[in-house]
Amino acid sequence: MTQGTVAPRQASTPTVAKQGRSIAISDDSVATSVALLNRDGKLWIEHGGERYLLRRTANNRLILTK
Repeated sequence: MTQGTVAPRQASTPTVAKQGRSIAISDDSVATSVALLNRDGKLWIEHGGERYLLRRTANNRLILTK
């Protein structure tokens, strides 16, 4: 699999699209961080009425903060 791709493992998957990118989501999907994070290495996630920031650090690790 190449970087920036998503590997869906089920036949029917809904698609989420925003700003020209789309990612197939299923119960057992695997997505690379390259596919999820923007050019700055960040992804905002809304969950339970709260916003979280998933970001890539200078050491190439992922941190989720509220």
